[in-house]
Amino acid sequence: MNRIEIKDFSIKIDKDKVLKTLGCFEGSSVYGTVSSYFDELEETVMDLLSPRAVAVTEGMKAYCILTVGEKISGISKSFFDNGEGMKGILVDAMADEYLFMVDDVLAENIKLLCAKKSWGVKKRLDAPKDFPLSQQSVIVVKTGVDGIKMTSGFMFEPVKTFGYILEFTTDEKVFNAQHDCSKCSNFDCPRRSNIKNGRFEVLSSYEYKPNFKDGDSAVCIDIGTTTVAFELVTDKGTLKTYRTINPQRRFGLDVLSRIESANRGRLDELSAVMRYTIISGYKKVTEEFGDTKKVVIAGNTTMVHLLMGYSCGTLGEYPFKSKHLGTLKTTLDKVTKSKVSPIETVVYGGISAFVGGDIVSGLYMSDFDKSDKVNMFIDLGTNGEMALGNKDKMIVTSTAAGPAFEGGRISCGIGSVDGAVCGVDLKMGTLKTIADKPPVGLCGTGIIELVSELLDEKIIDKTGLLNDDYFINGYKVAEDVVFTQNDIRQVQMAKSAVRAGIDVLAKSWGTELSQIDTVYLAGGFGYGLSIEKACNIGILPREFLGKTKVIGNSSLGGCVKYAERQDGDERIGRIKEISSEISLGNSEDFEKLYIEYMNF
Repeated sequence: MNRIEIKDFSIKIDKDKVLKTLGCFEGSSVYGTVSSYFDELEETVMDLLSPRAVAVTEGMKAYCILTVGEKISGISKSFFDNGEGMKGILVDAMADEYLFMVDDVLAENIKLLCAKKSWGVKKRLDAPKDFPLSQQSVIVVKTGVDGIKMTSGFMFEPVKTFGYILEFTTDEKVFNAQHDCSKCSNFDCPRRSNIKNGRFEVLSSYEYKPNFKDGDSAVCIDIGTTTVAFELVTDKGTLKTYRTINPQRRFGLDVLSRIESANRGRLDELSAVMRYTIISGYKKVTEEFGDTKKVVIAGNTTMVHLLMGYSCGTLGEYPFKSKHLGTLKTTLDKVTKSKVSPIETVVYGGISAFVGGDIVSGLYMSDFDKSDKVNMFIDLGTNGEMALGNKDKMIVTSTAAGPAFEGGRISCGIGSVDGAVCGVDLKMGTLKTIADKPPVGLCGTGIIELVSELLDEKIIDKTGLLNDDYFINGYKVAEDVVFTQNDIRQVQMAKSAVRAGIDVLAKSWGTELSQIDTVYLAGGFGYGLSIEKACNIGILPREFLGKTKVIGNSSLGGCVKYAERQDGDERIGRIKEISSEISLGNSEDFEKLYIEYMNF
């Protein structure tokens, strides 16, 4: 038996990684505030960290445990108790990043051990993917680290602790000691370097009902940051749909991460995988039908830049300018750079660097440009785009909600797959899952419903703090599905960004929330959302109850409308002409409201 124990770590918390984990990039709305908080807290956090890493070998296995101690959780809790939620969230993120860095140091020491024994590491086993949470107690016993124990809910204590098992091999060339993101159930972890496609439900439903003329046909495509949806529409209706994960996700979960990847020399790769996705999706929906007369594509500004191979240099830094704002009329072979028929292809233009053609398409589908009344449009996703206006004027903005609404950065969060918890009723003690399968994790709607129920049952307070019965263990939703304190913080940041953006738009227009006539809620997440529960936790204001209309994938719906009608160019031009953008990054109101709305 060999024992590796490390107590001294000459490492420093990576500020950039911490801020990116929180969705704070240079130029984002709260970057300055969060950055200054980091500088203020760094020394205190470092003093409170008590890092230890232990690996004990037994036969051809190693039992590994890592912790940064219990003191750090205390300061995080004290910030929340004092109403300084953003600082509490930041401290949590700093501790998490340090813990990942401790794991890297341990891996290097295990590599040295393997070199001495002529071993390799065949596999790393993590709970709950590879073994039940309850079996983590074996790691605690084998490593025997003072101060680390298991709670009754099968969680490590202190909170900032994790463990895993390594399986060795005599093949010296193999070293799989690091966490394998491609097999991780935490699909949207900000540290993910590789992903593996699962069966996601990519929304293709929308409100618009087309009426194509005899012989007309089109393939309509919505390129989302997370997913890509294809639909073949003809005079006989919708003939076929196809959905897939956006393969660019391995370069980053959000648009800013992908902009950064493109600007670091990976633009050709990002473009190539999206062109391949477009042509393969087109072929899948037309294989039984033959070529269509038209292809219409919408996506956010970054997705279109990456598809077309445009430089993203001006997208990622102030003043954030886009090369693609006008409607692009070309052919499919030129878009995909492949040997296909030169089918007429239209790519929606956007309004700005962060309000793209997908939103223009949604506004067109919703007839914003024809309404005398003031309406609001909200697309809830990784990027929360919004618009407020009527036929005379529109104001638009974008807020970085992050991936929590889609199950991202949630410990047991997943996409909309079979078995995902999508509805929760704690009073009745019932869970609803997709396809009525056994629960395997929480998707976006399930997360929102769960938080609302926890709030109503006083299991969390208005600051988002779990009560003492669940603070350490988290709340057990189902076997091996746990909702933790950090998960709640991720939801708080996402909902706060959306809610603050709504208020800023209303104030900029000069209207009360109660005076807005109709709220159009777009996007896959919004399609299954309980509006009442969204209002209950503060994603949407209560003034929107009874006036919110769920319209589904309006980006795709707007593409279908463009393909079917003759007024698309004129009306899209009008929408962009009367629209102006508000930058939340320059809004003092947004920064104040973001912090204020952190509470429930």
